[in-house]
Amino acid sequence: MIEQLIASGRHREALTRAGALPESLQKHLLASKALDGLGDAAGAVREAEAALAISPAAEAAHVQLGQIFLGNNTPSAALEVFTDALALHPASVLLRAGRGLALKDLVLYDEAEQEFRRCLEGRPGFSVCFDGLATVYLHTKKFADVKALAAEHRRLNPSDFRGPYFLAVGRNGLEEECESLLDESIAMQPRFAASRALRGRLRLQRGDTQGAIEDLEEARRLRPLYATALLSLAHAYKRGNRDADAARAFEELRHANESERRGKPSLIYRRGARK
Repeated sequence: MIEQLIASGRHREALTRAGALPESLQKHLLASKALDGLGDAAGAVREAEAALAISPAAEAAHVQLGQIFLGNNTPSAALEVFTDALALHPASVLLRAGRGLALKDLVLYDEAEQEFRRCLEGRPGFSVCFDGLATVYLHTKKFADVKALAAEHRRLNPSDFRGPYFLAVGRNGLEEECESLLDESIAMQPRFAASRALRGRLRLQRGDTQGAIEDLEEARRLRPLYATALLSLAHAYKRGNRDADAARAFEELRHANESERRGKPSLIYRRGARK
């Protein structure tokens, strides 16, 4: 019941119910998930560490703690958590995926690639590892590898919107099929802003200014500080002779870039210092 409340976003009620449970690993894990959903990252860390105090080898507690750090811009702490836990559970795909994500966030792409590859060998088609590896390939400009990986993922998971999206990205927008791949991705997951933004850019390139504006405005609605979409939207407005709208989009782009430079706040991690 508490897991269902968390999944449905009813985090306050979930926290209250978790508090009424007897002292246990599960009580603290559920409380950690509820607090994380409420935006109380420090509280979520405390509860995850309380779960580990009860059961130091608990894989689920290590996964939860590492996820909190990943979600709060503290990848070095996440890397430590996942690395320590892998010594206890070397066959864990979840822990290895988490370690790969931490390495990716730390821009250690070669090591991240190795971890994601090992994950996919153990669990072919695992979406988290596919997404991570495809992103690493994009950052390192290995477009042929993106295409091959995405084609295989699409075969294994034909209903996953990420397969056609990354296949279109790997083709770098240069092939005629790219837009139909993005149509497919959007039909599967209409709320994925990146597919909208890329289709909008492709439509702008082929002269469909109104179609581009519609896609790029939707991408902005889904992800307001999405710099790539805002830049393309400003150019689309200019092409459509909507100069005032273009000026507003450029101002939004400036704000998005400033926010990116400031970075996201990170947690203070004291676990290592206490050892």
